[in-house]
Amino acid sequence: MRHHLQDIVGHIVEFSQDQHGSRFIQQKLETANVPDKQLVFAEILPNALSLMIDVFGNYVIQKFFEHGTAEQIKALGRVLEGNVLVLSLQMYGCRVIQKVRLRSLVRALHRS
Repeated sequence: MRHHLQDIVGHIVEFSQDQHGSRFIQQKLETANVPDKQLVFAEILPNALSLMIDVFGNYVIQKFFEHGTAEQIKALGRVLEGNVLVLSLQMYGCRVIQKVRLRSLVRALHRS
């Protein structure tokens, strides 16, 4: 039986904080359509800061920076505002900051 993101709606944050749940969400986000991404994002955004510093949740946030819509990425960027230093000093939060910086660098290189 194949599971879908819709199967875990209402439990997205809980799954994000679990090793296997986080991997499941990450894999599904790579190929998810926009409505499915939005189902996940609606639960992720209010908890984004705590997920950024979570051992497994940070990977879900990173995946949204890779595969989220422009609006979702902007919304996560707003969460980062005022928290970059704190996240940079935190073991898992720094990975999110690195992902954002790497994405910015790649975009800049493609523009030049």
